[in-house]
Amino acid sequence: MKRNVTFWSIVAILCISLFGLIGTSKVEAATAIVSTPETKALTSDDLDAKKEEIAKQIKIYGENGEEIHPYTLEELKDMIRLTGEQPEDNPIKVTRKTFKSGSFNFYYNYWLGGGTYGKAFKNPITLFVTPSGTAKPFSIIIVYDKNGGPGSQAQKVSLPGGWVGEMHFNVYNMKRGKKYRFKFVNDGSSSTNVKIKTASLWYD
Repeated sequence: MKRNVTFWSIVAILCISLFGLIGTSKVEAATAIVSTPETKALTSDDLDAKKEEIAKQIKIYGENGEEIHPYTLEELKDMIRLTGEQPEDNPIKVTRKTFKSGSFNFYYNYWLGGGTYGKAFKNPITLFVTPSGTAKPFSIIIVYDKNGGPGSQAQKVSLPGGWVGEMHFNVYNMKRGKKYRFKFVNDGSSSTNVKIKTASLWYD
């Protein structure tokens, strides 16, 4: 009888010890996942490096489809605000007309303002775009308004994917006195749904 009690006591102790080891391993594994670099808050240097990585991938094209360079790398970096950056102490006062879209998504393309060809905006100044979640690669094609529809290309900007935040793209360098339409185009697979949380445009 004593032998049986001793045997089952040993089994119980081994089970408790084994469970303790397994439980500890799970806790350690969970801690390791939480402390991975991807989940840590980015430092200002990290944010700056990420913005530079994004800015270097931005491509801008002119009326004839040729790549142009109207902005320096630093100017492009200034157009990007990543999640985690501190807001500006002195926010810009909006003194222009503003169009703000709701959320939208597209597999192929989407015209700002909705409808078949969106809305025409005179003398656009700055376009703010906030992707929903992590950005997918997409382009914004700005075309001249022609008789209430899209005309030829005035400018195009291609943005990379893989970032979270807001992009504000300055377009005041385009011809003044003209109306323009904005077309968002999926640069990835047609099976990828590009989601935009909001898009705002300043214009005259």
